[in-house]
Amino acid sequence: MKRLLLGVLLICIAQISFGQTGETDPAVVEGVIYNEAGETVPNASVAIYDSTETDLITGTSSNNDGTFNIEVEPGRYVLQISYVSYNNYTEPVELSAGETYDAGEINMQPTSAQMQEVMVRGEKSEMSMNFDSRSFDVGQDLTSMGGSALDVLDNVPSIASDIDGNISLRGNQSVRILINGRPSNLVEDGADGLRSIPSYLIQEVEIITNPSAKFSAEGSAGIINIIMKKDQRQGFNGSVGLGSGMPQDHEVSTNLNYRTENVNWFGGGGIDYRSDPEEGFSYQEFNLGQNATADTSYAYRENTDADESEIDGDLRLGADFFLTENQTLTIDGNLDLEDGWTDETVNYTDYNINGGSVGDISRRIQRSDEQDEQEKEFEANLEYENRYDGQDHRLTAEASFEVEDESERSNFTESVMQGSYDPQRERTFASEFARDFRFDIDYVRPIGESGQLEAGGRSRFEWMDNSLRAEVLENSTWQPLQAAAFNDNFLYHENINAAYATYSQEFGAFSTSIGVRAEHTVIETELKTTGDKTNQNYFGLFPSVFLNYSFNDRQSVQVSYSRRLDRPWSRMLLPFSDYSDSRSRFTGNPELEPEYGNSFETGYLQYWETGSLLTSVYYRYRTGVHERVTTLDDQGIRRTQPINLATEEAWGIEFSGDQDLAQTLSLRLNANFYRSDSRGNYQGELLTSDAQTAQGRLTLRWRPTSQWNMQFAGRYRGPRNTTQGRRAGMMMMDTGISRSFELWEGQATVSLSVDDILNSRNFQNTIDNPNFYSEREFSWSSRSFMLNFRYNFNQFGNNRGGRGGGRGDWD
Repeated sequence: MKRLLLGVLLICIAQISFGQTGETDPAVVEGVIYNEAGETVPNASVAIYDSTETDLITGTSSNNDGTFNIEVEPGRYVLQISYVSYNNYTEPVELSAGETYDAGEINMQPTSAQMQEVMVRGEKSEMSMNFDSRSFDVGQDLTSMGGSALDVLDNVPSIASDIDGNISLRGNQSVRILINGRPSNLVEDGADGLRSIPSYLIQEVEIITNPSAKFSAEGSAGIINIIMKKDQRQGFNGSVGLGSGMPQDHEVSTNLNYRTENVNWFGGGGIDYRSDPEEGFSYQEFNLGQNATADTSYAYRENTDADESEIDGDLRLGADFFLTENQTLTIDGNLDLEDGWTDETVNYTDYNINGGSVGDISRRIQRSDEQDEQEKEFEANLEYENRYDGQDHRLTAEASFEVEDESERSNFTESVMQGSYDPQRERTFASEFARDFRFDIDYVRPIGESGQLEAGGRSRFEWMDNSLRAEVLENSTWQPLQAAAFNDNFLYHENINAAYATYSQEFGAFSTSIGVRAEHTVIETELKTTGDKTNQNYFGLFPSVFLNYSFNDRQSVQVSYSRRLDRPWSRMLLPFSDYSDSRSRFTGNPELEPEYGNSFETGYLQYWETGSLLTSVYYRYRTGVHERVTTLDDQGIRRTQPINLATEEAWGIEFSGDQDLAQTLSLRLNANFYRSDSRGNYQGELLTSDAQTAQGRLTLRWRPTSQWNMQFAGRYRGPRNTTQGRRAGMMMMDTGISRSFELWEGQATVSLSVDDILNSRNFQNTIDNPNFYSEREFSWSSRSFMLNFRYNFNQFGNNRGGRGGGRGDWD
């Protein structure tokens, strides 16, 4: 029924997209662009903004002969032309119906680009950089097409994922992931949530490695902001996409926008089906000691094969109401429905131990899991913005409400393939109902000619009700398991209240920004069956300081400091055990406390005619670091639980740069070299880690013509020591090719991408403790191929869609 409803809604949207409306004859703006030598300038960005230069209405790029021609509805606008290494050209224009306005010959004057944001190519940039953030245009990454948000992040420099899908930034997992500058339960679900977001919905990804006090203190490693697609061009425009790949990955989507003088309507939707093969193996050796109830010493090998499938449908609707020339009210909502099912088979092979050595096979057992999962999520947002006298003086208020309902059912069947064993039949029922309400207010005011004050606050309330019931079949009757970790109802409530203020000032070549943020947190949990409760109540101040100096128009340096924290998210506290593997359990820790971090960073930014380079040296000191510690209980079951284990010192150097090697060939490179020293005590044992590692990405892009685009990308992550063992290194290569062409007065693009050409995306780690030794290797998916078709109608040139990225107080 849910799939039928989504199909009907999307058909209705598609019908609207082909409807005809009576429109006033558009006006036309045309001209020709020259450089200082009198040569025409191709591929310059031509944009039409509203009269306040706040909202982008439409745009295009200049042709090979420097000419441009752009249509727009009648009204008052600002024409802006930009090109790398040249001053922006702006001109106010007032257009009437059917008018052709000739801007004439426009002479661009050479200069250095703004140091606060360096666009490294004249066309729509794949990467833009400044000191505290870097933005990556997902639409130009051919290797991410047809994938999920997790695939997109894996292709972004400085970001990596581990064997469990946990995201890290510069090797630190204490990172905050946002959607359009907002927190979302979808991404807080970790890897599963990121896999459920199709890549076609994402416009760009922004990384902030050392956020200031105006941002929420959450995430000691920094912030990753996923900016979703949205447009504000005048009139009706949009896109339709189709994709199909191997292993099975099929999708259809649409994004639509219709803008009049007073209202901008936007919406879209999509249906995505995918089935991913997963496989892994592990080898375990155990020495339990004299007090163990299981065999004192034993070993086994575990092989896992699974197919994880899901069908996901989403519908997005919203509108921007332009109340006055300076005031905008935005209302938008998102509905997401997901059905998933997993078939997993785990084969255990037990070995005899003879004289301390591994001997013959003693037993082989097969455990099968058939899992069904349903998830519904709805989000509504209301935002008000008042730009008093331009973009620099503004007030923004926003309220957001989110509801998530998830249920899961698993059936486990065991069978004996060799040896003796009492096979079990078991089943589990799990559910989660979560609500989230957030209110933000932000105010920005210029002070004098070169100062700026920013202040604001936030209140956030989150409620979660999570239940688990596990049963075993005994004498043809289902009986509940007695362990509390498999049968209980967990209640979670979180309330965070925050206020911040920052002040920025320029003194010639110097500029500075100082700020402080205050946050008060209350987290309460309760297990209904046992009555166990926890209550965390803490207050913190989080200052930030930024100092900048510009040597000249092409070189500048920044020194920065910030204090941040990382709260354990709700599922890290959930005391239920994962039941899919009968010999390995992961359990949350309700007593887990936040970790705190102090970050120092120095950055040197330089650009030249054909590229740019950002060099960053950083140091982090963290206390109460969250670590997943693995132990062996007296039943021989491997148990993993997060704890506040260690203190950590980490330092490193990172290079991020772009270089045009030729007119049609460009290179993007990121390399991060770092070292960390962690130490902590657990159950009387000193756990230490001295890790030295590196990671990097290289992307080579070739555009032999304006229609063809080819890309090759390589990724490397070096090996690293952990507090209990070692994580192996990994190298991957991806490639893609696309062809664009005009179709039905619009632009169509066909692309083919190959992910993981060498089939080398394997995660490996080892644990080497006195009582047990473990090797584990896992692969989410194999080499994949994806063919995509996307059609854009009534869209112009290289303008950016999407929204977000400009909010004052992000979470």
